[in-house]
Amino acid sequence: MKERDTRLSQRELSRLTGLSTATVNKLHNNEFDRIDAATINTLCNHFNCEVGDLFVMKEVEETT
Repeated sequence: MKERDTRLSQRELSRLTGLSTATVNKLHNNEFDRIDAATINTLCNHFNCEVGDLFVMKEVEETT
């Protein structure tokens, strides 16, 4: 994906995508446990990218 040199505020992303500002804020701050498939689809459509361009999977350590 070609990098763009444009800045987009959380409020503007919310307005353009229809996602709530709370959702955009949680994603920005990495404060989520799971993401709705519709949210992922909305972001991929907006940024014209694939899921792997948005998210990186990390191993989670299990606590016992």
